[in-house]
Amino acid sequence: MKKIAIILLVGLVLTACKKDTVLQENVELVGTWKLTEQLVDPGDGSGVFKSVESEKTIEFLSNGTVISTGTLCTMSIEKGAESVGTYVIDDGYIVPEGCAYSGLKVFFELKNANLILGYQCIEGCSQKFVKLNKRD
Repeated sequence: MKKIAIILLVGLVLTACKKDTVLQENVELVGTWKLTEQLVDPGDGSGVFKSVESEKTIEFLSNGTVISTGTLCTMSIEKGAESVGTYVIDDGYIVPEGCAYSGLKVFFELKNANLILGYQCIEGCSQKFVKLNKRD
């Protein structure tokens, strides 16, 4: 129930934004992001983001494509086979390709210069990424 409320709130905020704001967010989103933290909540809301050692990255292209150096289907810190999908900036979600469940969505938001990916699970589970500079 809490996740539904959060999703509705995020949707409301995104639809309330002016078109210029949405375009600006798309410009900020495009680029390569590196996984730095992960949150797994035990189900009582007490979970916090914790640092992880990972080489996993996710790249948002301006044409609506997203490419990850690890799976987009589940929350994993492992770098492995490339995973691709598409993203919808206005609604804040990624549709990964090749997952076991069709119609899977991974929600995202930009918050305090971080990219937060929210996976569909019973308890809270999210990953935090930081944007890499072109020279990183």
